This record gives sequence, C-alpha cells and structure tokens, in this order.
Amino acid sequence: MSIELIASEIVSEIYNFINSIIGFPWISVIVPSAYIQYLAPVSLIIAGYLAEHHYVGRIPIFTNTIALNILFYYSQSNFSYFDSLFLHVFEWYANIGLIVGLIAIMSYASHGKRSKTYYTIAWAYSSIVVGLLMFIFYLYPYIS
Repeated sequence: MSIELIASEIVSEIYNFINSIIGFPWISVIVPSAYIQYLAPVSLIIAGYLAEHHYVGRIPIFTNTIALNILFYYSQSNFSYFDSLFLHVFEWYANIGLIVGLIAIMSYASHGKRSKTYYTIAWAYSSIVVGLLMFIFYLYPYIS
C-alpha cells in the first residue's frame, strides 16, 4: 500500500469521525423531532417574556404575535383542528395580534407613543397569555 493511499484513508476516517459528531443538527439530539416545529414559537415567547419588565413592551408584543402566527401556520394541516370553533377563534386572535404586533414594531422603530387603549389591548398578547394559549392550542387535539 502506498503512503498516499494510507494517508487518504486516515484523512477519510478523521473526516467521517468529525462529520459524525458535527455533521447533523444537534437540536435533533436534544429535542424530539415531533417538537422541533414548536421551537420557534416557544423561543419567541421566552424572548418576549424576558424582555417584559414592568409592562408589556412593544418588542414582546411583536415577537408574541409572530410566535402565534408561526404556530398557527404550521398547525393548519393538523386535521384535529379542522372546522372547530377553537380554530376559528384562534385564527381571529392570531390575525388581530399580527396587526397589533406590526403597529407595535412600527411605533418602536419610529419612537412613537401609543395610547393607553392600545396597551390595554396589547396585554392580550403578553407572553404569559400567549404562552398559555399556545399550550392550550397544543393540547387541544388530546382533550377534545
């Protein structure tokens, strides 16, 4: 056997070993594949919760409404929800939330102020409320 062939095999073995360790998404080892689709909404809710200090800020409103809409978007193909009142209410809540979230992020970007009425409505999209609704949404097929 030539030195080049031996060196090539050693390099190939090293590459295969390294690739077996880092050549796949590590998240698939940490989180079961059935739950990976929920990581984006959950992480947005956690970020929103951590950003909320003494009131519901505009950035958490935006991240929470995006989380709701991502969850809703990926859950549309789940037939457990098909044509249920729960789904229709959730649709309206998520769509209105998207508008509230876009207003929040635009006012934050422009350093504008919102009215007290706006922030009263925005509490419906706080991290605690949205997180609880997402949890209920996830459990709905199992409890209905």
